[in-house]
Amino acid sequence: MISCELNRIGTDNLVVVSGGTAPHIGAVVIADYENSEVKIVSYGFPHHKEEDLFIELAKVWCNTYQQKVVITGGIHIDNATKEQIEGLVDETWDKFFHLMADQKSCKAYK
Repeated sequence: MISCELNRIGTDNLVVVSGGTAPHIGAVVIADYENSEVKIVSYGFPHHKEEDLFIELAKVWCNTYQQKVVITGGIHIDNATKEQIEGLVDETWDKFFHLMADQKSCKAYK
């Protein structure tokens, strides 16, 4: 149900996270690694909840690869329960870590 896709733009990274019944853009997070720390700029559209999750994803990516990343997308299920939302968050982390594991084996990240 959740998708995490990577597009490489030169040496930069664009990760699109989407899923649910109505994928959309609910938030945009930009992270850069400068002077041994992650700098974040983010925007969450009104009534969307993805921003906090995407900030955490961006921090993990940036600290791991010490490269710029933009994370955007959105996940939506009508009238989702708390348990469904927690499940979607867990699935997002799972897909994200699989994406990262795939990238670690690529020469671009060595």
